[in-house]
Amino acid sequence: MSTIITCECGAAVRLPENRTGRQFRCPKCKVGIALAVGDKVLRSQRLAAGQAGILCQICQTAISPEEGFVNCPKCEQSHHSECWSEIGGCGTYGCTQAPAIDKSESAFAAPMTAWGDTKICPACKETIKSIALKCRHCGTEFKTVDPLSMSDLKRQRRDDRELDTFRKVVIGLFVASLVGCIAPLVLLVALLYLLPKRDKLRQAGPQYMVMGSAAMVVSLLFSLALLAFGLIEFYA
Repeated sequence: MSTIITCECGAAVRLPENRTGRQFRCPKCKVGIALAVGDKVLRSQRLAAGQAGILCQICQTAISPEEGFVNCPKCEQSHHSECWSEIGGCGTYGCTQAPAIDKSESAFAAPMTAWGDTKICPACKETIKSIALKCRHCGTEFKTVDPLSMSDLKRQRRDDRELDTFRKVVIGLFVASLVGCIAPLVLLVALLYLLPKRDKLRQAGPQYMVMGSAAMVVSLLFSLALLAFGLIEFYA
């Protein structure tokens, strides 16, 4: 039975059973959730006023007052909340809260990133952890952990806008397909617009695939009904 936890953004999240260890991000706010053994959520803390800087045991950089951190419930060492969630546990060697080591062949074949590596956010030019999928300074989200240039980021944003527009068109076609009198026109537009963009339709998500397919099927049925009605009237 899946465990339901509450993210700090307030969202109730069901932990998928097939996730990788304790590595998990909230699907709503995209922020990493620090999970201890037994799927216990570690709540983020902030440095108190005047409190000396603390070194994260994973990325080996100082935790700033703006960054959330968690303390390991076993060894009590401090970590960035994002660092803990990225690797799925404590960064102290031998700690029972440390992530389990995957010794499978696929794990050795996968490229790994050093915990202490950093990269530059292409949007705000601040230094962030190389494993970050979201800039902690400006909030920009990335689809890959690979370093991106400004042109890469602009291309990503352009693709996101195009996909958003495509989704709106699919919704419009689905709604229009329910209006029987314009079914032949909707069928023609759906066939010419959606069929050549099947890959984008899959990329849009399962609900849009259903709406796109439904738009074509429903408009086809209405078109056949109109054709049958017209033939009946013609021969009557």
